[in-house]
Amino acid sequence: MENKTLILHDTFLYKWGGERLILLMAKVLDTDLASGFFDKWSYDLREQWFEWKMIEISSPIFKKWFRHIKLKWAFLFKTKFLKDYKNVIFSWDCLGAVRNCPKNVKKYYYCHTPPRYIFDQKEVYLSKVPLLIRPIYLILLKLFKNMYLSDISKMDVIFTNSKTTQARIKFFTWYDAEIIYPPVDITFFKPSEIRKEYYFSYARLSEIKRVDKIVAAFMQMPDKELVFAYWKNDPEKWKILKSVEWYNNITPIESPSDDELRKLIRESVATIYIPVNEDFGMSPVESMACGVPVIWVNDWWLKETVSDWETWILIWKEAKVKDIKAAVEKLSLEESIKMKEKCIIRASDFSLESFGSLLRDKMDNGRI
Repeated sequence: MENKTLILHDTFLYKWGGERLILLMAKVLDTDLASGFFDKWSYDLREQWFEWKMIEISSPIFKKWFRHIKLKWAFLFKTKFLKDYKNVIFSWDCLGAVRNCPKNVKKYYYCHTPPRYIFDQKEVYLSKVPLLIRPIYLILLKLFKNMYLSDISKMDVIFTNSKTTQARIKFFTWYDAEIIYPPVDITFFKPSEIRKEYYFSYARLSEIKRVDKIVAAFMQMPDKELVFAYWKNDPEKWKILKSVEWYNNITPIESPSDDELRKLIRESVATIYIPVNEDFGMSPVESMACGVPVIWVNDWWLKETVSDWETWILIWKEAKVKDIKAAVEKLSLEESIKMKEKCIIRASDFSLESFGSLLRDKMDNGRI
């Protein structure tokens, strides 16, 4: 049967929360899926039950700004097939393709966050650009910003993942967005009776996730064990791996499978997640679904749902090493087990069934 709905996601380059969300969205809507490319180190969609059409628009490229330019061109000029669908859902930084949607195509945008290199984190990104090419970078940045603001204006409906991102969208674009919280498959992320004495991080190794601070804290706590997962394409992989070479209490694990990841989460004392200005963050909800509390930073969207000392341990938003250490010392395995039931109950609010029902209802009352 020909599909009426397509999700267009910018790239499947990583195994991050955004990619997992899109897979779950495709699952509840039974959609086709298009992307700039499907990299081998991201999810294998066919192994993830996905059975609909996959459309690869471009090809993998790892030089970041070359990738941006190549993909911008591909979304602009290689997405004529969008006219064949009744509904198109855009995800992440691919909005240029909206120019290939006829007026009769319903256009939805699930905005995980407005592109951070353009808006709220642009100074951070600019600081990494060599001085000699900054003038060219700034010209491109201005062009990309204008394109984004033009393209988002063509959307029929904008969805987002939290009140925090909703406010961010309003501030930077002046557009309103409807909140649909990302789901967790609570039939997969389930508790275990086996619990062990280690703390677990599976945020990507990038500056904005501050895994380096988590590592630094455990370097000062040789009696506490940290396990962290990472993936092939993580930008700070080599820097962080080099720093932990001589620490017996810190164990890196490369590219765990979904089953391995679930095991690492649910057998831990707690997961640790301390990003900068996070939009939603699916991994803490996955952790709670496994009955495992989260050490998290008291910032941004967390304030919408947090219940301190019931499902989370909060640290100050600056996430200083001493604060991480204090939280780890406070949250023993015994305390963690006491929090298990509250964690499971809280995670049930983000079930895949609730997400699918709400999404269908908002997309023309289920007529997609």
